[in-house]
Amino acid sequence: MTAMNEDGVPIRADIPLDHHPDSLLGVARALNEPGSLGANALAAAREAMRIGYEAMGRLNDAERDMNAMGEPAIRRQHPVAGSARTEYSDNVRMIRGRPTRVQDATEFIDAAEKAFVRTAPAIDRRMHELRGYRDTLATRVSAALDNPARKTAEGLALASEVRAHMKGMKRPEDRTSHAMRAIEAEDKTTVAAILHAPAYLSGLTDEALAIVRARAAAKFAPLDSAQLHATEAAIRQVMNAGSALTRRYGDVLALRSAPAARAATSLRALGAAG
Repeated sequence: MTAMNEDGVPIRADIPLDHHPDSLLGVARALNEPGSLGANALAAAREAMRIGYEAMGRLNDAERDMNAMGEPAIRRQHPVAGSARTEYSDNVRMIRGRPTRVQDATEFIDAAEKAFVRTAPAIDRRMHELRGYRDTLATRVSAALDNPARKTAEGLALASEVRAHMKGMKRPEDRTSHAMRAIEAEDKTTVAAILHAPAYLSGLTDEALAIVRARAAAKFAPLDSAQLHATEAAIRQVMNAGSALTRRYGDVLALRSAPAARAATSLRALGAAG
């Protein structure tokens, strides 16, 4: 059973919903700003999800139709005396929780292999685009949190003094509060000195520095920062869906080891001999 979403990609009951392009709606609010880099990232992520989702759907349809041609699986009593267990006979495998007789699947396996060769590079290209957008956004955020004067001789000396002053504060919470006040005051000199050096130089923990960095990013680069986090989330989602598709193809290719497939391969080799 399928339902149609507004973009025209069928929503299928036999594929997890988090593999569908619409599962990116959670990150779309941050990314879908017209003319922004995030809008391009969202388009690339949706296209990658669409390619994978439709490929898995075609694979499921082909496998379903192939297995529909087979005879029902036959149960027989387990050969161990007194055992209540049963086993399925001949070329029977559990496919998505159901015992299914495996046919001569050579043509199906070959078609799946060719489909994977076409599909995987297309998804990889979209992933390459996504990573490029993420790296550009990360560079923008980093630049927004810096102070150009910090790299001069005077700026480096001043940054060192800023960090030493913070580290000299007695209580850790005082150091964090000092950094937060600098952010609210838009004191880029202090903020850049803290963020562009290891945490211990300012007397902060790595966790505290991460909090300061996130607050500063939201203050000085609100759009790019939000889109950076959303793009990273989209990358994880596309990777998860891609991994599931790879495993699905792997399950199909493993059918080559089924007795019916091995026998068909041997018979073709015999017919071609001489």
